[in-house]
Amino acid sequence: MARTCTICTHPKLVNIDRQLLRGDMLNGIAHRFHVSPDAVGRHRRHMRTAMLKAQAACEKQDLVYGQTLIDEVKLIKADAERLQLEAEDRRDIRAALQAIRERVGIVELQAKLMGEIQTGNRSLTVNLQTISPEEALEYARDILELFSPDTALQPELPIPLIEGETDISATEEWNDGN
Repeated sequence: MARTCTICTHPKLVNIDRQLLRGDMLNGIAHRFHVSPDAVGRHRRHMRTAMLKAQAACEKQDLVYGQTLIDEVKLIKADAERLQLEAEDRRDIRAALQAIRERVGIVELQAKLMGEIQTGNRSLTVNLQTISPEEALEYARDILELFSPDTALQPELPIPLIEGETDISATEEWNDGN
């Protein structure tokens, strides 16, 4: 049977532990508290074992907590899927789309919790180029021309006027016709 640690039953246990944690010398601690240096050394090993066990217990609690969170996300995910299927059976498009959006949000949350998506502050650099109002109108006309219904009938798309051409009669004709 293992012998009980004499320091653990010492009336000044808290003070001894504090000095050991500070890194004081074993002989100095033993002298101050009238115990043997061997007993202080054994107690230091006992403290390390106790701290490792405490750390393992905390990690186990973290694992249990983490698994609880994952299980909760899975339940929410299953509910959203069930509601989506019910909405689809009722042919309720809006509700089905909302359920899909919720499922996407749940998947995103799950990925964040699992560390698959990084969160936090990020910096973003955006380079802007200023253009004149005339250039903006030219770009807008090019886009309108590109997506006009008449474009689908043309075998190939017209060359955009972005390169600085001044003849915009084709786009003006399109604007007059619509």
